[in-house]
Amino acid sequence: MQIIEYLDLLRRRRSWIILICLGVSVSTGVVAMRLPSVYRAETTILVNPEKGDDNLVSVTAGWGGSYRLSTVREQVMSPTQLGPLLDELKMYPELRGKVTTRELVRRIESATTIEFQDAGRQSSSLIHIAFTDVDRDRAAQAANRIASLFIQKNIKAREQLSSETSRWLENQLQETKQQLEGKEHTLQGLKSRYVIELAESKQPHLRAMKNLRDQLQLSQAKVDRDRQAKVHLQSMAAKPAPAIDRNAQTSSSASALQARLQKLEALMKDMVARFGPNYPDVRKLRNEINQLKAETESEKSAGDAPDLPAAVPGVKTHNPAMEAEIKKLDQDIEAQTKAQTELRKQIQFHVGKLQQAPVLEQQIAEVMSDYDSLRNHYSELQEKKVSAQMAGGAGEHIEVLHAAVPPESPNGPKRGIMIIGGVFLGLFCGLGVAVFVEMSDGSVRHEREASQIFGKAVLAGIPKITSSRERAWARLSIASLTLGTAALASALGFFISRFLA
Repeated sequence: MQIIEYLDLLRRRRSWIILICLGVSVSTGVVAMRLPSVYRAETTILVNPEKGDDNLVSVTAGWGGSYRLSTVREQVMSPTQLGPLLDELKMYPELRGKVTTRELVRRIESATTIEFQDAGRQSSSLIHIAFTDVDRDRAAQAANRIASLFIQKNIKAREQLSSETSRWLENQLQETKQQLEGKEHTLQGLKSRYVIELAESKQPHLRAMKNLRDQLQLSQAKVDRDRQAKVHLQSMAAKPAPAIDRNAQTSSSASALQARLQKLEALMKDMVARFGPNYPDVRKLRNEINQLKAETESEKSAGDAPDLPAAVPGVKTHNPAMEAEIKKLDQDIEAQTKAQTELRKQIQFHVGKLQQAPVLEQQIAEVMSDYDSLRNHYSELQEKKVSAQMAGGAGEHIEVLHAAVPPESPNGPKRGIMIIGGVFLGLFCGLGVAVFVEMSDGSVRHEREASQIFGKAVLAGIPKITSSRERAWARLSIASLTLGTAALASALGFFISRFLA
């Protein structure tokens, strides 16, 4: 469409645009003028944090803006708190009996605003409590009363929170103390029960194992020597005695005893060098050597006796001394075997203890770590308990910085803005209705539309001819519509303002 077509549209539908714009503007103006003036009174509360509260527990840290707005504001704005305020300040007398008490409380809630201006824990903070009402004195009274109620609830909630925190910390202290005593009892039990397995006793275990292994080695060597001597004696006893006399037999037995005596003396010399002269096995070996020396002397004495009849050649003779020596060797081998079994048991015992020591050390280290953590946690809880008690008695200082006073000028409504807005709204509505009517009208309005519809050029057009009477009647109709629209809009504005009020 060309610009001329838009202008033709506005010219043809100017009555719709003017009437609708007039009606909306008048209605909005009537509403703006009839709305009562609203006054806003504000009370400012100053919150000063207590000096030296840096180490207080989280009981004070939770008193930031979000906590105050979410908790204390809900308490103050509850129906149980605002209900008595209606009767105390005699609020909304024109609505008493027309609406419920709950509706009146909702009006107070919507008219009250609480803003928290947090400047940090180390700086003063501000709380702004404002109340809006058509009565300036009542607005100031309500703002001051709600501020007083806010301070009371704030102090009460703080005391309650401090008390609950102290009780919670006391319970935590008791539980931590019980856990600490249990860990201490466990640690003492481990130390007292497995003191042998601790790190400081490893060296005694190692020294005991070395001595036991040396003893086992010496005992094994002694058993080997006794077995060799036994085999030698048995081989000699198994041979048939040739035609020898008694003196020769005695001399052979003495030689065997002398050889065994030399071996035992060499063994004792080695043991004295290793363990000293007072070692039990050394003393035992010394007694054995002395006994063997006595037997050697007795054999020599028997050799000096009168000659006995010669043995019969090829016949096995019975040698009591050799049999006694073999029996003694068997007893010694048996004793050493038993001693070796006991030595092995002792060695295995010390090996087991050394293997258990790292496991026990790890267990003790874990218990010690848990014990230290619990002890630190217990100390922190004690500090927090003291801080909580201090916070309940001291805490932050709250006072009214600026009390609300009756405002001199109304806070609303903004009548000029409402009227201007109504004019623009009416204009937009009129344009919209004009476009809608234009699109709904299917009549041919000028030559261009006729040529577009029939596809032919228009040769001539007959203009609309109106008489002076018709023009007068048209002016009268427009005036009547204008007055009617203004009256209807005024009535609608009165109705809307009454409903909003």
